[in-house]
Amino acid sequence: MRCPRDGSKLTGPGTPGLSLFSENGIHSCESCHGMLISAEAADSKIAIGNLEKMHEEFENEGSDVELGCPGCETMMRVRTIVFTKPDGTKTEPMELDGCPSCSSFWFDSGELQKLAPPFETADEEPEREARALAILIQMLMLLPYRIS
Repeated sequence: MRCPRDGSKLTGPGTPGLSLFSENGIHSCESCHGMLISAEAADSKIAIGNLEKMHEEFENEGSDVELGCPGCETMMRVRTIVFTKPDGTKTEPMELDGCPSCSSFWFDSGELQKLAPPFETADEEPEREARALAILIQMLMLLPYRIS
């Protein structure tokens, strides 16, 4: 599977030592630090259910973007998503690219890094950065959200 932004090979759920990846169906790009999450690649029933519910928001709505889904190559759509934190405050709006055909979503690293700034050594330690962002995605998937 290849990164939809720069064509680099994506590190996938089967990577040893990255159990969060397999639980949540996460693939990451070591080059741009973007992350793909996919219900079809997830092991966790909670993650699968949340991603399939989120997918419904992209089936018929959203703006088309010039970004091919790494899973099925359908052109993705972009929507704005806001998560509600446990204390009731909202996250900054993030653009989320979702595939209208399969339950896959692309988080650009810049969108995720609004919520968790990157490590200073992110480029030298892409696995460490990927683990940190995977934890963030796992937490986000458990929060209520609003898509517009």
